[in-house]
Amino acid sequence: MPTVTVKMSATQHARLKREAKCRRTTQSAVLREAFENLNRDAAPAPESLAVRAAHLIGSIDGPGDLSLRSKTMEGYGEPHRR
Repeated sequence: MPTVTVKMSATQHARLKREAKCRRTTQSAVLREAFENLNRDAAPAPESLAVRAAHLIGSIDGPGDLSLRSKTMEGYGEPHRR
């Protein structure tokens, strides 16, 4: 198992030692449990824009596939200099 060094204040270290003693476990076990609990308390990941806008898809009338309409796409992507 990899080892990680953590710097903390004397007050934090005293709290950690006290918590480990009360639980009759190691300081490392207390820190690992606290780290695991971080994900449980975190807000869920935001949904993608596609998921959030799903109710809007197909709600607007408009032209179909513009790539099939060659007159509409005439000159598209060409430089504007003349």
